[in-house]
Amino acid sequence: MNKTIMFILIIISLLLANTLESSNRGLKKIDSLMKELPNANEDTNKVNLLCTLSTYYYAFEPDSGIKYGYQSVELSKKLDWKKGLAKSYNGLGINYSMKSNNLKASELFNKALEIYKSLDDKDGISQQLGNLGIVSMNLSNFTDALDYYQQSLKIDDSDSNKARQYGNIGVVYNHLKDYNKALKYNVRSLKIREKLGDKERISRQLSNIALNYTFLKDYDKALENYEKALKLDIENGNRRSIAIRLGNIGVLHWEKQDYEKAYEYYNKALEINKEIGNKSSIAVNLTNLGAIHYFLTQDTVRSKLKNVGTSLNLDKSYNINKAIQYSNESESIVKEIGNKRQLIEIYETLKEAYKSIGRFENAYHYQTEWAMLKDSIFSVEKTTEIANLEAKKENEIKEKELKLKDLELDRKAKEQMALFIGMGAILILLVVIFLQRRKSEKLLLNIMPEKIAKRLKKNEKNIADRFEEVSIIFVDIVGFTSYSRGTEPEEIVSALNDIFTRFDMLSIKHGLEKIKTIGDCYMAVAGLPEPNKKHAEATARFALEAKDLMHNYVTPDGHKLLFRIGIDTGPVVAGVIGQSKFSYDLWGDAVNMASRMESTGLPNEIQVTENFINEIKDTKLEYRLRGEIEVKGKGTLSTYLLK
Repeated sequence: MNKTIMFILIIISLLLANTLESSNRGLKKIDSLMKELPNANEDTNKVNLLCTLSTYYYAFEPDSGIKYGYQSVELSKKLDWKKGLAKSYNGLGINYSMKSNNLKASELFNKALEIYKSLDDKDGISQQLGNLGIVSMNLSNFTDALDYYQQSLKIDDSDSNKARQYGNIGVVYNHLKDYNKALKYNVRSLKIREKLGDKERISRQLSNIALNYTFLKDYDKALENYEKALKLDIENGNRRSIAIRLGNIGVLHWEKQDYEKAYEYYNKALEINKEIGNKSSIAVNLTNLGAIHYFLTQDTVRSKLKNVGTSLNLDKSYNINKAIQYSNESESIVKEIGNKRQLIEIYETLKEAYKSIGRFENAYHYQTEWAMLKDSIFSVEKTTEIANLEAKKENEIKEKELKLKDLELDRKAKEQMALFIGMGAILILLVVIFLQRRKSEKLLLNIMPEKIAKRLKKNEKNIADRFEEVSIIFVDIVGFTSYSRGTEPEEIVSALNDIFTRFDMLSIKHGLEKIKTIGDCYMAVAGLPEPNKKHAEATARFALEAKDLMHNYVTPDGHKLLFRIGIDTGPVVAGVIGQSKFSYDLWGDAVNMASRMESTGLPNEIQVTENFINEIKDTKLEYRLRGEIEVKGKGTLSTYLLK
């Protein structure tokens, strides 16, 4: 509970620090620049001074950075100095990025980019491409982000730019949960940083690498890299980075269940963040401290700590009050800065804390708030809906049975009336049963092929078949978890329904059998239960049309979604599992490979295996070699992209 919050902050902090062109040398440098400002002439030197102030302020006080950025814009326009205007837009974009106003930042970076292009300034062009990559990644447009970073590398292959963009690419792969690939790029960046000797940027890259090891659950290597980074931060006197690093180390100790050290490091981080006024980090520290206090009320935790000895206060009442106090303080800050994702963790602590002291009204309130923000709300709502329908159906049947018993008791006195009512009731019951059966059959056809449904209705047991030649496809929505955390449940369900309905229509069109949806992933197969010699081509046509159909897909509330598609072909076993809730599913190496093709694929691309390519070689379908990738359980394999 709550230990993932810091990871979100780490990525954002490292992203901004690792790529935006600004020097974070401290408030002393700002004081020095401010002394020069009153005596500066209205010339290009003053523009440079204002731009420098703007970029230095981003890490401490972005509103001030924006103020000086607009002053430099006005003076640059007055002097008709294009390069100064581009630098001014860049500084403004950095500050708006720090305030999470990514659309405004993108607008400003694009203005700077156009000016640098008109001046044929390669350094400026490369810098703005990198900054636009940051904005794209913040908006979950990962394909665009990688494209911007690659463009920047083509224009500027200097060591400093390669170190910067390799680090950026590592951050993108972190978001895509490809932690091994992220680690590879971050190590490349670190080697160049060490060669250049910039301690501040070496610290940031060490922190990136530590984050990779954290996600890979290699906590010893993660701690080793964080401690190296912290040592450099202390040497540089960078208090913001020191606070982040202390919080990082606290998270690692939490993961290792060393609550005493985690508590110590969170408090150290909180003290520094309060001094520098970093609200986002303060909220994270308070959230994690609240979580620790709640855990200290658990008997298993208290027993363990008593056995090993601890300086922590283990009084239950004290810790519950502290858990609620810290969580409430964090909630106020988070609502002020608008970070809905963090509220999930806060509500979880408050829900459990209030429940443990019998304040169920408060616990229920936070349980409700928590449920509305969790991804699992879909399955929770769906399960509840099905349960309610089943209960309603059972009640209807019981009511009809009671009516029949009443009619039977009254039969002697009113034989004719009883007979009439009895026959009517029976007729109604038969109609209800008929309609329910029709409804059940329709539902059965929605979850499995008609041929399999007929076999199931004949009470055939252990339905399982082997198919030697089929093609399996997985379509997944990139970044849907991030999108759903800040979106109303009705809008999320509406978007999923719209997307999957489109895929269902394509399945019918190309003769594919939809197998199931798993969260925001759609799975289908061609070549079963009826064999199809053109199963690979049919699957490819489905994938290409799905890609075209969802290109630039925007949800009704204005969010752009990207998709990954993976395909493989080969033998599978298909069958029905379950007794009361049936499920028709597939098993086999080809299913696993298709899933791997999706999870390791690129956004808005169709990644396929060599087996699949061999099936479509004689068709008019086009494809290209992507290259070798690491596939879990298979090693390094060559994969292809359908075009």
